[in-house]
Amino acid sequence: MKPNTLYNYFTLVQKMILYNLRIIFANKFIWFLAGSVLFYLGLSVIYVFSNDVSRMEDLYGVFLFSGIMLVFYPSVFGIQNDQDARTIEILFGIPNYRYKVWLVRIILIYVIAFLIMLVFTFLSSVLIVRFRFIEVTAQVMIPVLFLGMMAFMLSTVIRNGSGTAVVMIIFGLFFMILMEPLRKSQWNVFLNPFNPAYDVNETTWAIITLKNRIILITGTIICLLAALYNLQKREKFM
Repeated sequence: MKPNTLYNYFTLVQKMILYNLRIIFANKFIWFLAGSVLFYLGLSVIYVFSNDVSRMEDLYGVFLFSGIMLVFYPSVFGIQNDQDARTIEILFGIPNYRYKVWLVRIILIYVIAFLIMLVFTFLSSVLIVRFRFIEVTAQVMIPVLFLGMMAFMLSTVIRNGSGTAVVMIIFGLFFMILMEPLRKSQWNVFLNPFNPAYDVNETTWAIITLKNRIILITGTIICLLAALYNLQKREKFM
């Protein structure tokens, strides 16, 4: 590859990333970002002063909810924002639309969420209780990825941000209701791998956690492929 060609390629990629970052951080995403930060800081301050946290598993729910808040808006309202801005008409004119535009945007959304969650877990490991923050971040991001990708897939079906948000809230409440009955199950979306059930041995819990993560990762991939497939149906979005 010639130097000029390589330079032009990297310039194009850089411009695409910057353009999509402006779209991601536009509109109301900044409020969800602020809400996630305030939620994390608020509970962290409470934990620090109350000394209620003695183990890392007590913080898992805080990280999980903060991560969900970070990906909620861009996953749910991304398609509607493109429709409102009339940019979706332009995007459908780009060859291999699903791979060149939305796939890049999805990757950026979750990279940003991962980096922010990495900061949250690092601060907690330093200021509250010592734990392996990279491992915890990776574990938290798996259900965040699944729920965010499910929201993105539903947004391509419903094609309305508010409608998708309502459906996702209903799904979230449903999953939360099932948390206790499915506490020892591999099908628990909100399974906390760092908080094993008292009547389950360590080896069995490790197997349950592994199966749970495989199920969530598989569900994430299926939702992504379904969403990208739905985005090929131009007539439904125009």
